[in-house]
Amino acid sequence: MIRIKQYIITIALITSTAFAQYYINPVSTSLAGAYATKARGAYISGWNPANLGLDNNPRFSMNFGFFPLVPFPTIQISNSAVSPFILNEHFFTGAYLNDQDKEDLLAYFPDDGLSFNPLIQFPILSLSFGRWALSIGSEVTGVVTLPKSLFNFVFFGNEFGEPIFDLDNTNVEMQAVTSIALAHGREVTIPVLSDVVEKTTAGVAVKALVGIGYTGFNNVTGSATTYPDKMVLDGDMEAVYGLGGFGIAFDLGLATVINKKMSANVSLNNLFGFVNWGIVSAEKVEYSIFTEVYAEDFGDMDSLLEAGVKTDTTYSISGFSSNYPTYMLVGFEYRVLDDLMTYATIKQYFSDDLASSYLPKVSVAAEYEVSPWFPTRIGFAVGGLETFQWGIGAGLNFQHYAMDIGFSQIGGMFNHAKGFSISFGQSILF
Repeated sequence: MIRIKQYIITIALITSTAFAQYYINPVSTSLAGAYATKARGAYISGWNPANLGLDNNPRFSMNFGFFPLVPFPTIQISNSAVSPFILNEHFFTGAYLNDQDKEDLLAYFPDDGLSFNPLIQFPILSLSFGRWALSIGSEVTGVVTLPKSLFNFVFFGNEFGEPIFDLDNTNVEMQAVTSIALAHGREVTIPVLSDVVEKTTAGVAVKALVGIGYTGFNNVTGSATTYPDKMVLDGDMEAVYGLGGFGIAFDLGLATVINKKMSANVSLNNLFGFVNWGIVSAEKVEYSIFTEVYAEDFGDMDSLLEAGVKTDTTYSISGFSSNYPTYMLVGFEYRVLDDLMTYATIKQYFSDDLASSYLPKVSVAAEYEVSPWFPTRIGFAVGGLETFQWGIGAGLNFQHYAMDIGFSQIGGMFNHAKGFSISFGQSILF
């Protein structure tokens, strides 16, 4: 039992500081992710390295939060069901809930469980010089899912002979990695495109992935069932845990300037991405329990639980690998007026692990320059893990200094949103 308690504590600590392999910055936040063609300089990491070959990149740029080289978090917190509207309408009313009220409330929770995606990103160093860019940042990617049966128990209590909860839909997978990326972009000639575009650039980024920690459930089953005279606990868990790892990933991209008004690009990010775990340690946890606790023995619950443990072991393994999810970005932009730009980006993952989704995310956005130094931005997105997102933001962008802030909501608007994201950043430009 000691090992299991340590493991649960580790999960809680990692979850409480989770941030994601999801390259968020103030501008991309305000554009709801419609950022693939706009990324420039040190902000191209995770978007498209080919953008470094375009003419309007700064000769040098460095991005930071409040102070250079001092990590400043970008925060994104979301879940799959609960919004302020639901909380205010159903939870914080103080009213008596009948069975139908509880059924209506339970219907808000997905059948496959309530998922949490706390995302916080800490960029350590982010700079560009000419056609090159270097970025160093720590990131955690993952998801925590609680089964719907837990909430059914909270609302309706326990019924004799029926499981109080069923843990089959429980899932935890978190991965903490420091990414060191070097990117380069330059102009290229592609004959098939020469007659339809004014300029084509290509780019590549190489990422060294230094693993901090990984924890994940391979299998979780379990239930607790009450009877008039006893409680039956039955469960199994298999999980892996790793400290220290190393991996690699690649970004490849193409960008085109079609004419003075239109641009388009495409990139494949985190190609062949993986992390091999076990440099410090790699362990596998196996735990199973079956016990019957009779009413007269409830006072000795701890001893009965210990006696009911069939397997409680943690042992070292040679190592294991985890995925570093690959995704594709397709971007397009159109200049409507000299001071009005529109953007669109499609994001498609190729797996559904570590907070990624097979469902594509489509983002559209606009940027209006109230003055050359005061851009305002708004964006909307549908699909992906977020299902819906909208963003808004502004900046103070001068010749050698820029400050931007972005805010977005996820899963709905205003009180119906199920999460939010906020980002602030400054840049030095030459």
